[in-house]
Amino acid sequence: MNLLSSAWLGLWLAWAPPEQPPDDAGDAGDTGDTSDAGDTSDAGDASDELTADPQPATLSNAKAEDIAAARAGRAADAAPAPAGPPYYSAEDMAKLRARYDLQVEAELPEPILEPAKPRWRCLIPDPRCGFGVELLATSAYAYRLRQGDISVDGAYSDWHSFRVSYELWINFPAHVETRGRYKFTRLTLGPKVAVVAGDNQDLWGNFGIAGRYWFGRGEWAPAFEFSSALSFKLTEEGPEDATIRPERSPIGVSVDFGLNVGGWGAIIVGGQYDAPLAREDLPERYRSASAGQIFVGFRGNILWGFPAAAALTTHAVGLRSLPNQP
Repeated sequence: MNLLSSAWLGLWLAWAPPEQPPDDAGDAGDTGDTSDAGDTSDAGDASDELTADPQPATLSNAKAEDIAAARAGRAADAAPAPAGPPYYSAEDMAKLRARYDLQVEAELPEPILEPAKPRWRCLIPDPRCGFGVELLATSAYAYRLRQGDISVDGAYSDWHSFRVSYELWINFPAHVETRGRYKFTRLTLGPKVAVVAGDNQDLWGNFGIAGRYWFGRGEWAPAFEFSSALSFKLTEEGPEDATIRPERSPIGVSVDFGLNVGGWGAIIVGGQYDAPLAREDLPERYRSASAGQIFVGFRGNILWGFPAAAALTTHAVGLRSLPNQP
């Protein structure tokens, strides 16, 4: 029996709950101190207020200090506005260039800040000139033809010859291109007069219109030039006594075009047609047959010397070396 009692007591002690520590509130109650109890009630009230639902903040119940602080914080967080127009960001400009397939400014060539001054005060043509006056000389090979006896079918004479001309062009700007603060001439048009010489002491005069279209703006810019004129014969060599005599002829036409480089000179190709003078009321010696020529040569400004020297040399050598033609 004693053994059973000892075993039961051991089991109860092993499974018994541990002793709790003394309560502060109970001790305070036992000692009669009421200050701690009052503090406990105040803390309970404060916790009740914190756990209660707060009243939502609106503009009606917000204070002026809170509104001013919120505005100041929003202004500080906002990105600074640009100083002036255009109000576009780098991303907006990239989208605009991609939409219209525009180049980036860094990829564009450097602009010409100030072009060089024209040469010889525009006496040599230049795209940087507006109005201009120029003197030209042409030396060319010419293939000439002249109608023979009209009573014979296919009667005509042809021979190899030369053509020399001295021309005056007056250029007016017809189309102008503006680049920044500077203007460049694209197309010039104006009147021209010329004196044309050939073999047999033949001499023509012509007047008409001349033009030049520039493909660039630099010093050596290429250009396409053209001219068209009404021509008339001035003198020829008499067949009987080989003397130079004035020639009365109807109006013909002359046309040429070429590629110019920098206004210095051009390779030209052209042709001329001389209308006949065969009225029955005129004496035989004043009548003239229809004629023409096709020519290829060089035309340039006389100020740099070579075109003038080439024309004078061609004229002198041609008159002395070529035999008289019909």
